[in-house]
Amino acid sequence: MRKLERFKIIIALVVVFMLFATQASAAVDPNIIKNNANALVKLGIMYGDEKGNLNLGNNIKRCEFVALVIRMMGYEKNTDVSNMEMPFKDVPQKHWAYKTIKVAFKRGIISGYGDNTFRPNENVSFAEAQSILLRVLNYGNTLSGQWPENVMNKSAALGLNKNLDLPANKKLTRGEASVLIYNSLTINFN
Repeated sequence: MRKLERFKIIIALVVVFMLFATQASAAVDPNIIKNNANALVKLGIMYGDEKGNLNLGNNIKRCEFVALVIRMMGYEKNTDVSNMEMPFKDVPQKHWAYKTIKVAFKRGIISGYGDNTFRPNENVSFAEAQSILLRVLNYGNTLSGQWPENVMNKSAALGLNKNLDLPANKKLTRGEASVLIYNSLTINFN
């Protein structure tokens, strides 16, 4: 019995160690997330839900990320889209980000998919988010190579991905997006 108990303890410790090591290597420093998110709230770029919760651990949708970028740039206040048709068939006029998505399209920040959709409620990936920010910062036409390595390489060269060691296809959380948006505030326009 003692051998079996020791074996169980060793297995449990190995499992706990593996779980901790996996989370530690993939995690972003929670203090950086908290500080960056709070800075974005103070700047009026990031909002909480109706109770004020930022939900930093939740995945961020494409429409939510675009809204952060449009607020960061102040585009919604000075871009007239009143006479513009919605270019995406999957964004109804009643969608909360309807105007924001039109502004982003008019400003060349987003282009959508080949089937005339934007897929506003899908989660945004790390590479997609960086691609949007590179366009806003006027580095979109300086990319060379294949997607998504071209975006990842340019972001690394500019420091856009500072404090974010994530794979290109990882779906971003609101907290990770706050770090990416905050980083973009420190990069010079091209």
